[in-house]
Amino acid sequence: MKGKSFIVRIDGTIEHVEPENGTNFTLDELKKAIGGGYIEVVPLTFDKVMVVDEDGKRKQLALNVAATRIYNGPNDFIVGDALVCHRKQIR
Repeated sequence: MKGKSFIVRIDGTIEHVEPENGTNFTLDELKKAIGGGYIEVVPLTFDKVMVVDEDGKRKQLALNVAATRIYNGPNDFIVGDALVCHRKQIR
């Protein structure tokens, strides 16, 4: 799973990240990746998820066009920074 996790910033830049312990992200790492707040795990595929700020829309965080394209959900959009990783990296 190494090299497969990345943060999609609101400006469209991609930052490759890995869990500090090499296997799974801690809650603090997840919060740091999305800029703080409560996390929400959004399924993308069978083995991939996107972690976003659960209250991002209420906080009126900026639209994340690149993350919204990755999500490709029905009639929905992603705001704020988002972490994309393997579902096994979330515990």
